[in-house]
Amino acid sequence: MRVPFAAALLFAVALPAFAQPAEMPKTHASPADVAAAMAKGKAAARMTPQPLVSVGPYHAMLEYRAQPTPASVHENEDELINVIGGSGSFVLGGTLKDQTRRNATNLSGSGITGGKTYTMEKGSYFFVPAGTAHYFASVGPEGLTLMTLHVPHIAK
Repeated sequence: MRVPFAAALLFAVALPAFAQPAEMPKTHASPADVAAAMAKGKAAARMTPQPLVSVGPYHAMLEYRAQPTPASVHENEDELINVIGGSGSFVLGGTLKDQTRRNATNLSGSGITGGKTYTMEKGSYFFVPAGTAHYFASVGPEGLTLMTLHVPHIAK
């Protein structure tokens, strides 16, 4: 049995209405939202970024780190880091040691050779260009609370 053209056209036009709605932008995080994200991040068994605001491909996340992290490279994203609490040390640049592929766009390593070490403290900002090795080499006793913004890298 053939489906009449009008019925097929109606089905094709109506089908998107049954699809999942697009994610709504979240353009504001209140102080209560930030406090809740911080509490949830601290309670997690491992570092779990908590979303603060999100519009399209841009996502600002709250991250609580209780311990150092493996070194990594984000191949397609630039990252802005704002230290909002705690302290530690951050290594930026150089080459990953024992490089492995974590997923389609990220590499991991056991450390970095040749990077520069910076002190992290409240009020510090770091910009990590796509393709740059980086890691949190040490974390102070109070942990490290960060706001991170990953944005798609735009090649010149």
